[in-house]
Amino acid sequence: MQLRQLEYFIGICEAGSFSAAAVRLYVTQPSLSQQIRALEKELGADLLERGRHGITLTPAGRVFLPQAQRAVQAVRDAQDSVRQVVEGRKGDVHVLTVRSVASGILPSSAARWHALFPSTVLRLHDFSHRRALEDAVRSGQGDIAVGPRPSSWEGPVVSLGYEEMVVVGPVGHEAEEVAEPAELAGTDWVLYEPEQGMSEVVDWVAAHLGFTPRAVARTGQVAAALLFAVEGLGMTVAPQNAVPLGWARHARRIGSGFYRELVAYSRRHPSQLAERYRDMLTSLELPLTAQEDLPEDAVRC
Repeated sequence: MQLRQLEYFIGICEAGSFSAAAVRLYVTQPSLSQQIRALEKELGADLLERGRHGITLTPAGRVFLPQAQRAVQAVRDAQDSVRQVVEGRKGDVHVLTVRSVASGILPSSAARWHALFPSTVLRLHDFSHRRALEDAVRSGQGDIAVGPRPSSWEGPVVSLGYEEMVVVGPVGHEAEEVAEPAELAGTDWVLYEPEQGMSEVVDWVAAHLGFTPRAVARTGQVAAALLFAVEGLGMTVAPQNAVPLGWARHARRIGSGFYRELVAYSRRHPSQLAERYRDMLTSLELPLTAQEDLPEDAVRC
């Protein structure tokens, strides 16, 4: 049974005769008759009675007509849904990211996306490490990734800016103060588990400043590390944009400033929705620093 046969049958019922339907459907009357005979043969029942004054539905035809109409409409709805997804007007966009970014720059973008594309659903998937993020994008688990710049990537990569890494600790320091290496080397630290990507960042900062952090706790969550640090357990490092506004006075710059680039990247042929999400991110005023605005002596990873 072919979709065309159902459309022809519906067209004949609406037109009232084979000749009128042939004109409406832009087919010859013999071809139309042939398709209906083939449909009736497949169903094992006559659907139409041909008369001098047009056609009449048989009992089987009366049962079949609404079923055929629903089937044709379902196909048209499916075609329209796919068309809207291809055109970027409808569907789900799966955004993959690392956990520190999920709690940092992305929440502000979600409301903007919904305002622009209310018929789409934003699905966020977070990973503990940038390498796990890269593997997920390569395997097709999502449409677009937002995170640290991948070391090697064949698809499109667009820079969003640089996030500053800050040291967070108990009350007693002003936000604009700078944490120097000697202080950081002599304090206790809330560190991250090795599988958490921020662990690499802490190691990178400590190695650059020439000290080994003394761990009093480890966690796999940025939010937990911040809470422990604010409560006075020890210092921790986190992206500045991931520090809640109410805790801003607990955050301080590290030395001359440590920055990590964030990018949006996807596989070689991104979907229309992925491209629109990427373009939206680049149009927003994200809490990131442009490369040309970085301090001259800033350290970048």
